[in-house]
Amino acid sequence: MKALKSLLVVALLGTASVAGAQVNIPDPNLPGGSMISAVRIVAPNDIMIDRFIKRWIRTHYPGWDADPYEIQEMGDERYAIVYITSSNNPGRRVYFKLNKTQSDDNDDDPFGRL
Repeated sequence: MKALKSLLVVALLGTASVAGAQVNIPDPNLPGGSMISAVRIVAPNDIMIDRFIKRWIRTHYPGWDADPYEIQEMGDERYAIVYITSSNNPGRRVYFKLNKTQSDDNDDDPFGRL
């Protein structure tokens, strides 16, 4: 009987450790996982950028803590980079591509014009 209880305790602890390991860590190929898959923001000022980023992170990463965003410029493109953390997951960066108007981004042009 004691062996059966020990086996049950070991099985439950093993199941609990697996359940903790199944926390969903976001895929880096998802939107915002890299500069290539950055979330596109069209906002004319920093207040709108800040609101959009906070809302997007709350929606897509509930329960995660976000540091203030940092602006990084790569040529003529601007990115806001936010470092997010969670108690059960390693920290990661979320990338947002910043545009002032809809016409700033030529990547969506179906005819490949620059």
